[in-house]
Amino acid sequence: MLTINYNDSAALTNNAMKNSSSVLGEVIERLSSGSRINSAKDDAAGQAISNRMTANVKADNMVIRGLSDAISYAQTAEGSLQTVSSLLIRAKGLAIQAANGTLSDADRASVNEEYQQILAGITDISEQTEIFGQYPLATSDPDLPPALLGNVLPIKTRFPVAGQSYSFSSGIVPLAYIPAGATNITITIDSLGQDDDVQLFTRDGKHLAGTPVNGSDPDYTWVSKGITDDASATASLLTSGNGFTSGATYDDSQLLEGGASWALNGSATQVYNGMTIRYSGDGDRYEDTTSGDYNNGTILSNPLEQISLDQVTEDLIVVVVGNGSFTSKLTWGTLPEPEIQPAVPPKQSRPFDVVTSADFGQQMQTDTLEPTPTDLKTLGLNNTTLLTDGDISISMKAVDAALNKVSAYRSHYGAKINRYESNKSVLAQQSIDTQTARSRIQDADYAQEASRLARTQILQQGQSAVMKIANQSPEMVLALLQS
Repeated sequence: MLTINYNDSAALTNNAMKNSSSVLGEVIERLSSGSRINSAKDDAAGQAISNRMTANVKADNMVIRGLSDAISYAQTAEGSLQTVSSLLIRAKGLAIQAANGTLSDADRASVNEEYQQILAGITDISEQTEIFGQYPLATSDPDLPPALLGNVLPIKTRFPVAGQSYSFSSGIVPLAYIPAGATNITITIDSLGQDDDVQLFTRDGKHLAGTPVNGSDPDYTWVSKGITDDASATASLLTSGNGFTSGATYDDSQLLEGGASWALNGSATQVYNGMTIRYSGDGDRYEDTTSGDYNNGTILSNPLEQISLDQVTEDLIVVVVGNGSFTSKLTWGTLPEPEIQPAVPPKQSRPFDVVTSADFGQQMQTDTLEPTPTDLKTLGLNNTTLLTDGDISISMKAVDAALNKVSAYRSHYGAKINRYESNKSVLAQQSIDTQTARSRIQDADYAQEASRLARTQILQQGQSAVMKIANQSPEMVLALLQS
């Protein structure tokens, strides 16, 4: 049937041309990109599977890189340990040589000199072996420097054993500081005949206990050090290096000088900022005023001085002023670590975590390279010498133990290197197999797509010819009407 308003043949042909154009676009996209799946509509399930495989391939590549870094780390550490082993073997030979009775003291000193140089070389290797910013042979237990207030040590550093006497030199430099939080503190000094006086200060310069600087009867020891008033006390003592705060000024308004008579366990008491302070008094200031012994820098009796505190609510500074030496001891109930902590030395041997597997959807697997410190403290070689028979015996045992430890370290690294090399091989093959499987899903089959391209182009050419014929129907109607 011939019609004018609707050309059925042309419509059918046009629809077929649209379908073939869509197919042609898809084929061209696949041929140009090389991928069968260019968007989720091409293959929704295949796209999800392919993405998971891609994630695994990328993860495996990064794991392989990390394993290579771990192998380099282990090889670097093991290479340095090999040198340490050689040094220890040489140290063992020197110890045996020093044990020979034919050596004189001078000969032993020469052997010991080489031994000490070997120990210094081991220290250098321990501290200087570095890779990726890590120090695999450095100490894992560093000796931290004490926490200082300026240049002043905490009191426990000065008195590591409670109740034990220690010897010090007096002057106008602080002995130590007492950290806040300490309880039942008692510090006792023995002037040993010379007049050394214990003083207690706050960090802002308040003189809490001790002997006077000002007044009609200043103490001999202060005057002998050139301190005669507030200004000279501030300038000579209250510096930041001595642990005092910036801008601290001398203030003796709270000074506890002692009671009517000397008493070691406290001749006078006062309370300041919640702290009950007891002071024995200075024995030199309780001597006979008529004989010239009073406040003259020497003590005939009562050579001890003592300050006690029930609790410490703020950091306090202890100063022993004098012109000689003295002994002192400290007792305490609790003595906390200072709040001001020193910086941790950066060169430490720390655990080194290595990722061995990180597959998609699976928990990451890791392995750890443990610390292998070879500092003298860890190896047990600190302070060893070859100067006496006893020292030689101790040193030989220490060298044997150190060599065993270093050998164990090397075995540890060797086993880890072998393991990581195996992991790399497995992951490399796994990556190849995964990429092969992904290619079957993701990549375009060029032979198939080229065939589809040729087929679609032929269809389109035929459809164009048919469209021309279909469009001739209205012309036939017009020719009929004209006849």
